[in-house]
Amino acid sequence: GPAAAAAPKKAQEEIPAGVDAKKWKAAVKEGGKKGVELAGCADMGGLEFFTTQIETAEGDLTLLKGAMDAANKEVDPADEEAKGGSGMVGKMLLSSGDKQLALLCYVPAEKKDKVKAEDWMKAVLAGVKGELVEGGALTASGRVPADGNERFPLKDKDACQSASVAWLKERGLFPQANDDDDDWVPPEDSGVEW
Repeated sequence: GPAAAAAPKKAQEEIPAGVDAKKWKAAVKEGGKKGVELAGCADMGGLEFFTTQIETAEGDLTLLKGAMDAANKEVDPADEEAKGGSGMVGKMLLSSGDKQLALLCYVPAEKKDKVKAEDWMKAVLAGVKGELVEGGALTASGRVPADGNERFPLKDKDACQSASVAWLKERGLFPQANDDDDDWVPPEDSGVEW
């Protein structure tokens, strides 16, 4: 109602219990910036589903959720710099930390007939034997714990990035002509090895 419009609640001010305020602000800031970028990509290239990383979330699902919400929130014209605005873009966010890789997936309600968040998440986790934390049609989360031996979140992140793009391509949801080499990952057969 009109009262709500008069006093917009500042989501980024509400820091979840037990979360480091500085880390939360950093993740929210990065998410907000990513949102603007993704909205721009969607406008230009018709990209509806995106896989990208949020470094400041440091493998923490709570921080990743803060970044996702910031990416999806409507742009506030009063803000000095635009933040968010990508609620119409389906996205898989990846964040690697020391202990685990965190994954969070969001699908806009109007696109759930094309992609279910849980299916997308399971497909991405399958290759790295990750675990589904929660899954539904519109949101899903997962994690891939490090074991300090063979499992490294950074390496798993690249594998998940590739798996996500491959899964989207299989469904014809990833435009093949893509000039944005920001998140480029070498193909498996390019001879680039770990």
